Amino acid sequence: MISYRRASDLEERVRLIVEAAGMRHIDVSRVRCVRSYGSASRGLAARIHSASKAFFTGMGLKPAYVIEFVAEVFDNLPPRQQDEVILHELLHIPKSFGGGLVPHGRINFRKEAKTLRKFI
Repeated sequence: MISYRRASDLEERVRLIVEAAGMRHIDVSRVRCVRSYGSASRGLAARIHSASKAFFTGMGLKPAYVIEFVAEVFDNLPPRQQDEVILHELLHIPKSFGGGLVPHGRINFRKEAKTLRKFI
């Protein structure tokens, strides 16, 4: 069974990376991080979650994002690689910060990460 715990230490790292990389479109007050424990995913270090625009509208909420870090994988990575994983997940957040997600096929993650990596 998978369990989740809020990861405020990673939220602080997200804030620092967003700031350093100049990702001004990301409202870090609406990005939360959790660590998941017990996942069968051994090749996956993290994934980002959001809900539909209809959900946010219906609930009267502003769009928000949750980055899930698979503790068994992510926590064993060296710090620099952890930062790259965080950056990769942040690149899924569109410039509109509207609740949607940018899929892998719509952005050159390697190029963007390489450009942004100089800031972290």
